[in-house]
Amino acid sequence: MSVVKDGQVLFQKGYGYADFEAKKPVLPDKTLFRPGSISKLFTATAVMQLVEQGKLELDRDVNGYLDFAIPKTYPDPVTLRQLLTHTAGFEDTLKNLFVAHESDLKPLRTYLVNQMPARIFPPGKVPSYSNYGFTLAGYIVERVSGERFERYIENHILKPLRMTNSTFDQPLPPQLAPQMSKGYLNASKKPREFEFVQAAPAGALSTTATDMTRFMLAFLQDGSVDGVAILKPETVRQMETRQFELHPMINGLGITFMEYCMNPVRAIAHGGDTVYFHSDMVLVPDQHIGYFISYNSLGKSVGGGRGEVLRTFMNRYFPSAGEKVDVDANTAKSDGGAVSGVYDGTRRGETTFLKILALLSQFRVSSDKDGVLVVEEDKNQRGELKKWKEIAPLVYSEVDGLEKIAFRRDASGAVREMLPFPAIYEGQRVAWYAGKTIVGLIIGGSLVLALLTVLLWPVAVLVRRKYGRPLFNANGDRVLYFLSRLVCLGELIFILAPVIALSQGLEHVVLLGDAINPWLQAFHIFGWVLMAGVVLLIIAAARFAKVPGHGFWFRIHAILLAIGGIAFGLFAWQYHLLDRSLRF
Repeated sequence: MSVVKDGQVLFQKGYGYADFEAKKPVLPDKTLFRPGSISKLFTATAVMQLVEQGKLELDRDVNGYLDFAIPKTYPDPVTLRQLLTHTAGFEDTLKNLFVAHESDLKPLRTYLVNQMPARIFPPGKVPSYSNYGFTLAGYIVERVSGERFERYIENHILKPLRMTNSTFDQPLPPQLAPQMSKGYLNASKKPREFEFVQAAPAGALSTTATDMTRFMLAFLQDGSVDGVAILKPETVRQMETRQFELHPMINGLGITFMEYCMNPVRAIAHGGDTVYFHSDMVLVPDQHIGYFISYNSLGKSVGGGRGEVLRTFMNRYFPSAGEKVDVDANTAKSDGGAVSGVYDGTRRGETTFLKILALLSQFRVSSDKDGVLVVEEDKNQRGELKKWKEIAPLVYSEVDGLEKIAFRRDASGAVREMLPFPAIYEGQRVAWYAGKTIVGLIIGGSLVLALLTVLLWPVAVLVRRKYGRPLFNANGDRVLYFLSRLVCLGELIFILAPVIALSQGLEHVVLLGDAINPWLQAFHIFGWVLMAGVVLLIIAAARFAKVPGHGFWFRIHAILLAIGGIAFGLFAWQYHLLDRSLRF
């Protein structure tokens, strides 16, 4: 952890162990941590240096800088300003974000071409946090400067600032490798090896708390440290000034910096997470204060301890005088009902099977009798649901907290958008029939029916064999019955497989790479075989309705299996489980 104020390093200290087994302590000036997406501030700095030199323009179509094309999905092009404010409109992707080995790392161009996401929002309109977008910006730096991205950052940012223990190189240079902290998934897990970040401009930095004081001081001193400038003062002010907003009363975005308006002060910040490291860098420009913290483990608290440390820091030095409430009780109750509903975050996959994650990540906003809101799964460091009280029309402040959220009505007056903290995504209202509860009941009911069918299948066979009562006399009907049960088993495997794979992949992101391509291809083939099986279920339902000697419930069961199969097929199609694409 390190803190700077008024051009000086006020505090720096390491806590705990860089290697728990070896009892190697964390040293603020020596121990390297991986601050993840804080790397994006370095990429943005590089872009702005080239803007100062006239080599780049923030509002020009990025296709003019590339040797491949971003598709013209919308009339307006993607610009560097949009890349640096997460408003280019790209869907989220996971594949090859991290890789398992140095040998798996590809050139930036190869990654960008192979992993190009769909554009799902018009540029400049909707925030959607994008690692791909910043990797694209880093590649543009590489193209225009003529230097490899890692060398450009080293030569034009790290060396001028004398950040001698920082690098984007992967693996680490020999002189820095012994200083690298181990990473831990949580407090009780075994240490993990060095993480290879394929999307290097979005998250590959390795640095120390001491080195980060140099970077913070540069942005608190108009771009200069010890007489060496990496940016012009007007460029620093531009980066720190709000460039995009969802609502004037809640946090907006500067150029890569996120506003954290907390208590009586305006802070700008960026957080960062790899699989094992979790970090924050916060600046309070008007007070000339900078704050950096990084953990090598998530720990056991909700979201890790960094949020609670930041909250305590801000409350200690900038205590809140309380929020002025400009809403009466009746309005609060009415607005609470208007905003209640299910929302889908804009940082999501839309055209790949990651759409399932978007479904599972939907969240419900609900209000109590006084109009106080809770947002599903949005908890504080103590594991308690945050509560939100309305302080202005459709603007809510966290009770006993620092954050604000807001909601926005469409032209018809209906609330359609939730505007969260920070403004790197928004929540979009989900139609009742597309909510995870309804979809879950439909597909869950289908799978429960399939599961019961599979479990009771051998029981029914044994009972009928014992009493000498065959279910069918015709061989064709027996085969149809047998195949319909196999289809039910296949449906269970098909739905559970991606859920298990994604749950493993999100914890060990390196699994979500090219190594799973053969499995993904086999999965797609299996899916289309099951679609033929759904047709078979429909045929079986029609056939068994005519076979004499079977009761009412047998026929109803066959019809329900057919309906469940149709629901399964529609789900697989809608959530891109049948697509041949290997991109996600």
